[in-house]
This record gives sequence, C-alpha cells and structure tokens, in this order.
Amino acid sequence: MKHYKKSIQYIESFKRLSDDCWLTPIEESKWSVCEIIGHLVPWDNFILENRLPYLLNLKQELESPNVKEMNHIAALESRNITKDEGIKKFRLIRIKLVNEITKIPASQFNREINIGTSRLTITEYFKGLIEHDLHHFQQIDGFLNKCNKY
Repeated sequence: MKHYKKSIQYIESFKRLSDDCWLTPIEESKWSVCEIIGHLVPWDNFILENRLPYLLNLKQELESPNVKEMNHIAALESRNITKDEGIKKFRLIRIKLVNEITKIPASQFNREINIGTSRLTITEYFKGLIEHDLHHFQQIDGFLNKCNKY
C-alpha cells in the first residue's frame, strides 16, 4: 500500500515538468514520460475490473489482456491529452485501486492463485506489479536527470 500511495505523489510531482520533458521519448524508439504514465492507467483499470474480482473469488474465469493493443491504445490516448489530464487520470485510477486493495482481507494475501502457467500468492502478484511500476519510474528518473528541465 505504501508504494501505491507514494506512486501518486511521485506522478503528481510531474505537474512542474516542462512539456518538452513530458512529451520527449526517454530514449530513441521508447515512450515519453506521458506515454509511460498513460500506459499505467489501463493496467490499473484492468486490475480493478478483471484481476481483483478473481483474487477475491468473485469471478472464476481469469481474463488475459491483449498487452500490445492495450499499451498501444494507452500511448496514443496519452499523447492526445494534457499533462494535467494525464496526471489526474493516473491519480484517480490509482486511488480507486488503493481503496479496493485495502478491502482484501489480510488473510488472503498468502493464498495461492493461478495466472496463466504461474502459481503465486496474491502478495507475489502485487509485488510483480510494484516491480513493473518501479522499472518505469527508474526509466523516467534516468531520463529526467538528463533532461535538466525538471
């Protein structure tokens, strides 16, 4: 929970980021900061709508996303909204995710689940999601250190 709450503060700090740094790809053939943040939004929504019901035994069937399509659409959409709108979308969906995760009983976090061919605990599942966030945050931080407009 600490990570998810801190991630909101981290992304909100980008309000003071120049538009140039917000929109410039972090490396050649890579996404920009706005696209990276933008792609986290549909993933949080996917977790809310498709994974949490499964994790809470409210839904028996586990749906798999079309990762490439979801990321492509998210990147396109994030380029067509303002920085403030992108940050707001992230904040709202992340807050909703935090609120829903807090509803999971502590006793459930060590329960094993099957996702594809993987068997893992709910704690391990969320750890993987956090590592995904941190990977992108590290990419962003490296870029912003070079951008010098932050």
